[in-house]
Amino acid sequence: MGLLSMIYADIERSTKVPPFCSCFLRQEREDPTKRHLIDQCRCGEEHCDVYEWTWDAKIPHPDSYISDAHVVFHPVYSQGTAMVRGNRALAMGMCHYWEIKMMSPVSGTDMQVGVGTDQVNLYSHQYSFGSTIGLDEHSWGYSYRGVVLHRGRSFFFGKKYTQGSIVGVLLNLRRGTMDLYINRVPQGQAFHDLPTDGSVKLYPMICSTAAKSQMKLLNAVSFRENLQYHAMKVIYRQPQLLAELQTYPSFQAIVKRFWFLRQDDRKYNTDREDRISKRQQQPEILENAVLLKNLGEGSSKAATGEPLQSH
Repeated sequence: MGLLSMIYADIERSTKVPPFCSCFLRQEREDPTKRHLIDQCRCGEEHCDVYEWTWDAKIPHPDSYISDAHVVFHPVYSQGTAMVRGNRALAMGMCHYWEIKMMSPVSGTDMQVGVGTDQVNLYSHQYSFGSTIGLDEHSWGYSYRGVVLHRGRSFFFGKKYTQGSIVGVLLNLRRGTMDLYINRVPQGQAFHDLPTDGSVKLYPMICSTAAKSQMKLLNAVSFRENLQYHAMKVIYRQPQLLAELQTYPSFQAIVKRFWFLRQDDRKYNTDREDRISKRQQQPEILENAVLLKNLGEGSSKAATGEPLQSH
């Protein structure tokens, strides 16, 4: 194996986020042939039973099967890209947060999470494989390969998600920004150019090219970016204050609505210690490897003019 191949392999291992829980790994050890049948996993769903929207089953697609919050792409075999959107447009001027669990092995040309307007053609790649969310100016996508896409251009974002990962999307449609989470750990701001015009209809979207791939919507909440929201961000950083607040019945609904702000709780961040230990063990090696990878990608993309962004 050459030096460059070894560096790429190290980057692959260091940037791929493990599953949120051990259910998927345990099932694979017990019977690898049943990796697609792990829908009994309920880890990470204890505090998020609010669904203000779900997937739109009224829009027929021959390569996807929708059962409430659960979507199965290409149930038999794959001959292209299947895309599904939410059944309700996201209200402008509001903040929206939702999470999607990867219920099957993540593979193929692409599997994506993101948003798009009603101008997106859900059948554009029915018979071809592609990264359809972010293909044009009407959609913004996050690929399992660790890149974000918009206007047909891909940008290196960082973490790659896998089977068992929980991908979170925080959309601020007052500011026009999108922040991403993996396993409830903030990954940073991916986009800052989303529409805020009330005439635009924006929908959550997912797509997949992989046969028998599955995704599950865990929750979907919306709220205003007001004093209550910013106050809860502060309160969630103070465990004693949060515990006291939860003793008042009138505040329990508020606490439950903003449960996802508890990003520093070990209960919700199963890979936090692992990420910190890796960073402490070999920070310099990892930084050099990422730098070399970016330089390699930059030279190969120079001919096409594709931008590269890392953080």
